[in-house]
Amino acid sequence: MSSVSVSGGLGPKPVVVGVSRSEASVIGVAWAAQEAVLRGLPLRLVHALEWPPGAEPRARDAHCEHSWSGHFRTSGELLLREVADHVHRQYPGLEIVARTADGPRARVLVQQGAEAALLVVGAKPLNMVEQLLVVSPLGVTLTAHAGCPVVVARQPQLSAAASPVVVVGVDGSANAQEAMMFAFEEAALSGARLKAVAVRHQPSGRLAGVEGDDVENRTRAELSDATAGCAEKYPQVEVDYQVEYGHVARALARTAAHARCLVVGSRGLGGFRGMFVGSVSHVLVHQAACPLIVVPPQGGPVSYWPAVPGAHSVLQGAQTEVPTRQE
Repeated sequence: MSSVSVSGGLGPKPVVVGVSRSEASVIGVAWAAQEAVLRGLPLRLVHALEWPPGAEPRARDAHCEHSWSGHFRTSGELLLREVADHVHRQYPGLEIVARTADGPRARVLVQQGAEAALLVVGAKPLNMVEQLLVVSPLGVTLTAHAGCPVVVARQPQLSAAASPVVVVGVDGSANAQEAMMFAFEEAALSGARLKAVAVRHQPSGRLAGVEGDDVENRTRAELSDATAGCAEKYPQVEVDYQVEYGHVARALARTAAHARCLVVGSRGLGGFRGMFVGSVSHVLVHQAACPLIVVPPQGGPVSYWPAVPGAHSVLQGAQTEVPTRQE
């Protein structure tokens, strides 16, 4: 067992998943392992050691097992070994790396995402009251700061009578095009159909009737144009086009209620006239019933973490590789 530092490495980027002792974590690990297998990538299990105020990580020494610090660290390592063994039994050929890292979960996972092909975190469904009261869940922070696609994984409510569907929100922006490419790739790897969805204002007044039909026809044509390049690259993917009306996040969440996943860009420019933009991806972190994948702009956002008073005593992000049993 040895301390390691972050490095880009020459190998393939891993699928990184946050691990904790929660039901949501189980869902996140299951999604991440399946995605790593589909993409032929290694899986990295990461557990953040969130030290309580006043507690400092101590170097491992001959007597650390007698200290609270040693027990705290050992507990996290044991959790990672248990999760790694469980994943290995399901996917014997999957390459698994496990590591602990000191610091708050959000900070740790954003840092790990700098090396990731995909960053996954599990989430529980939120009821209406929780959606109003929960201000900044982990998924919101990660989708705002991580420099790679982020999956907020929930148990998908797939329809038994229908084939799996990947839903992608389209608004005409460059970031939406990057989300579109990711959605096509996801559909191709998982054998799912793709549903490209644009959301417009609810037609009323003069837009009702014939003019409303014209708006929908033009929007479908724009959707077809937006998918053209991706469809050529992934000809095996069956594509449907759908126009919805109303609030963007609610319309996308409703359309993707029984989807394999919903893919959106982390920011949009409102390329389709009348489409609402803004913090759509953040609202969907609360409201999406299926796994949500948020794709950042090319190059990703620049992560910024302000200094926390008193935090200088804790080495944020210090990592320890945890040996796992792999046959």
